[in-house]
Amino acid sequence: MIATATLSGLGTEISVSVTEPAALPNALREVTRYADHVDLTVNRERASAEIHAIDLAGGSPAMVGVLLEQILTEALYFADLTDGATRSVRRSAVPDYRFLPHLQFTVDGPRPMTVRTMTPVPEWHRPRLGEGRVVVPTDVRLELLGTARAFLADRAAQRVATRFECGAMVTVGDVGTGSVTATAGHPPLGGWHVEVANDSVELEPGHALATVTRTDIDALPRSPFDPRPAPEFDTVTTIADEAGSAYAAALMTYAHPDRAPHWLIGVGVAARTVDTAGRVHEIGHWPSQPHAHAA
Repeated sequence: MIATATLSGLGTEISVSVTEPAALPNALREVTRYADHVDLTVNRERASAEIHAIDLAGGSPAMVGVLLEQILTEALYFADLTDGATRSVRRSAVPDYRFLPHLQFTVDGPRPMTVRTMTPVPEWHRPRLGEGRVVVPTDVRLELLGTARAFLADRAAQRVATRFECGAMVTVGDVGTGSVTATAGHPPLGGWHVEVANDSVELEPGHALATVTRTDIDALPRSPFDPRPAPEFDTVTTIADEAGSAYAAALMTYAHPDRAPHWLIGVGVAARTVDTAGRVHEIGHWPSQPHAHAA
């Protein structure tokens, strides 16, 4: 039997499911505390969030807690793995188009527009961290909320499964649209099932699933000069052994659709894309449809 409850955190909805209904109240309290800790670490909408210390340091070393160091380590790793597709590390000197709704950028005119990059070194190679200190150059900005949501799904599912000796599934985001889901512990009878684009996918224990939509892509920080992702996908869903990998792989598929199939197979991630015409394409070992009794 599966018991489920929801809460709010990191600017979205968080769903907690356990295989032992009696453990649900304690599991919900555990995830609430952990989500609040993560939120106070990376969410800039909270004035007391720890990430503001890095912004205020102005390129000087800033003391950070273990949690922020862990999330930043994952953000830099996945930014490097996807060639910046996660948008977690960006040039702060270039405006974010989301905050420039009344401006239009064009190359029309007597001479084409030229954008010079300050350094050939990718932005995600420039922050330095270690021994509880982080150094972020003044022209680099960290956007850790997406990485933090995947981090929370992974860690919260593991904590609940370990502490309360049950199977656990944690989803951060809107189920069926933009979200990350992680499982841990023993699965329920019939397995864990996640709704994805009007289908139900069986998720193996210890695995994670991420769904990214065009709306999620539009919400990512991006300057007017950055390449825009291909528009042919409505949704991209990926399955990996952790939520961070699944989320990064989904963003990579949007950013580089031509390279994605080979790249996904190389890193061992299964994917399912749905284009604007409703056509479905599966990459890698996508799970077969669940049995009728488990649906």
